[in-house]
Amino acid sequence: MLFNRVPARDIEQFATEVARDFAKACPPTDIQGERSNVKKLARSIDAACERAVTFQKEKKLGVYGKAKLGTTFKWELKGLGYSNEFIDEFTRSLLLRLSR
Repeated sequence: MLFNRVPARDIEQFATEVARDFAKACPPTDIQGERSNVKKLARSIDAACERAVTFQKEKKLGVYGKAKLGTTFKWELKGLGYSNEFIDEFTRSLLLRLSR
């Protein structure tokens, strides 16, 4: 399915919610510090990606829906204060999981 039948508003709300939930679990200050809890960070990233995969399967997002989710997620993380490098890697991981 190339096109998306899920309203953009729903995708934006979901992506924003996932990013904010991730920020509660792993604030930007924890990630940028030298001694961040790697296991907690990995679990939080996996949980966010799994939520996105479940959403994608339930809503049957097309190419544009996945792109909307990734873009909204990326901008929300940026607004929450994460580094550009971290945002790019996290968003790339999320989109790769969605494409499997």
